[in-house]
Amino acid sequence: MHDHSRHVDFCPHCGNRAPQRVVFEHSYQDAWFSSSGDMLPKDEGPESEAIICVCETCAGILVYDGIAYSESGAWPELVYPRGASIHRSAPKTVQAIYREAATIKTNAPNAFAILIRKGLEAICDDRGAPTGSLADRLRFLARKGEIPPVLSEVTDALRLLGNTAAHGSLQVIKPPMTWAIDDLFRAVVEYVYVAPSKLEALNKRLMQARSDG
Repeated sequence: MHDHSRHVDFCPHCGNRAPQRVVFEHSYQDAWFSSSGDMLPKDEGPESEAIICVCETCAGILVYDGIAYSESGAWPELVYPRGASIHRSAPKTVQAIYREAATIKTNAPNAFAILIRKGLEAICDDRGAPTGSLADRLRFLARKGEIPPVLSEVTDALRLLGNTAAHGSLQVIKPPMTWAIDDLFRAVVEYVYVAPSKLEALNKRLMQARSDG
């Protein structure tokens, strides 16, 4: 178990890298399974850890949970609030743009919306959309079936918000809007990258199970 009382990291609540005071720690053994699907004895799996912290800048609550990496000094994954990363199945360029955007979501909402628009451009690049306006590129992906009709409307809304943020003379994007923008962009990433990745992993496991049987 981590024995230090403070942890310095990015806080999604306030957008600052700040000290976080540990207020609760709990170490436990989670259920682990072999490649064949059999549950392993509890003492064979790695130890897990849940840690609750309070940000010393904004007093927001942060919850970390997962495998404890005490020897390396690394912490479990931030599970609340949502951190500054998206699923590893997304291209590195999209992940990098999102990480940059997530760190300014609260403090610079206009810039956040502009970066999310840039993230859509990166998705278009990755999925082979021809050069042109972002609207045309997104319509191309919708016609290909890369983006379903509902998400096509979502991407169009994100594009317009990015345009508004880039060309408006006033602070037109407010933090509550950034929460919706964040959720919608993640929905696009989930459909285009995460769901196919998880389906591929499941199919591989099913094929392995059949060959083992």
